[in-house]
Amino acid sequence: MSSLLSDELLSELMAVGQLDILVGLPTLNHADTVAASVRAAHVAFGGVFARERTLLLNVDGGSSDGTPEAVRQASFIEGETVLASFSLRTRHRISAPYHGVPGKASGIRTIFAAADLLQARAVAVLDPEVTSVTPASLEALLRPVLADPIDFVSPAYARHPLDGALVTQLVRPLFRAAYGLPLREPLAGELACSGRFAARCLELGAWESEHLRAGIDLWLSTVAASGQWRVGEARLGPRQLAPRERPGVGALVPQVLGALFTCLRLDEAAWTAREGARPLALYGEPAPLPAPSSAADPAAGERLFREGFAALEPILARALSPATLDALRSAALAPAAPGFPDALWVSVVSELAASHRRAEQSRDQLAQAAVPLYLGRVAAFQAASAREPAALVERKLEELGLRFERSRPELVRLWTAAAR
Repeated sequence: MSSLLSDELLSELMAVGQLDILVGLPTLNHADTVAASVRAAHVAFGGVFARERTLLLNVDGGSSDGTPEAVRQASFIEGETVLASFSLRTRHRISAPYHGVPGKASGIRTIFAAADLLQARAVAVLDPEVTSVTPASLEALLRPVLADPIDFVSPAYARHPLDGALVTQLVRPLFRAAYGLPLREPLAGELACSGRFAARCLELGAWESEHLRAGIDLWLSTVAASGQWRVGEARLGPRQLAPRERPGVGALVPQVLGALFTCLRLDEAAWTAREGARPLALYGEPAPLPAPSSAADPAAGERLFREGFAALEPILARALSPATLDALRSAALAPAAPGFPDALWVSVVSELAASHRRAEQSRDQLAQAAVPLYLGRVAAFQAASAREPAALVERKLEELGLRFERSRPELVRLWTAAAR
């Protein structure tokens, strides 16, 4: 896979030699946040990983804000500046551009190609948007790969169960139903993996998929879940993101849904044939749950659900069964707050997935039509759970996941029928 590496980067990598640990940092205009990740990596390299041969590899997608310079100049010891490719014993740092379409997929592909070239035993990918990374959290990700060994480690953040609804209400339970693996964060931007897992990913063709460019993290989770890989979770505590403007629900839900359904389509032979649940190794101690990040507004979600369903019912009528459509219509027309029980939500998600596979109408339109349904489900869950203890809400999320898992035979039936 050296063809993925520029001549300049290839030359720098060859000077490093064989590695134990490669920490990859894909960036695009992250000058304001990247130093924390660089410092965390190098403190870990000089401390808990002092005996390992290590490299921090920053691959940049053409930043215009000086991100590569910030990486090269970031201090990992207070008051000390370390320049590009500086090495102390077996510690190395490289910052270089990558080939291909700017985006995280191209960045991770370059990182995996470098790890394959250098025969790294363990690879970690950090997210420059995450400002809470520490040497301890990096060790928590990498240690299972080096010691057990585990092939893929996903982070399990300590988050209040009312936060991250797109993950908790949609991605996590559907992922669990399809793959039998209860990963808490299938969309996480941080991970660790074995060198052989990275090498296998390089052989797959999904890197070029337009729908997966924004969902590459999810795709990597599906690769780990669908093969004979040993998968683990590392509890990392609360996650903090850099304060910047992010896509709203109207853009984010279709993007994530498109990536999720595309992953299922690319891997349908494996997940539809799967039998039984997958083992998941857990590492670390649970951290205290933080308070909810923001006050929910169920009334706004209810209103958008009613309005959206009325406007998009013709599209939904072609995607959903008459029984599911009738149940949604009754909820949307109810004079009181609309109910959205778990059973109805499972049916909605499973039927939308099958309709996406069938592609009798625009997949983009279908994903957009799912937005008000998602808002209605989240609003109903938040309204029913807002005053409950976090532990009880967490149990309700587990019950939702179990209901999705038990619905797997129906999901497979709908999907395989749509694929004919």
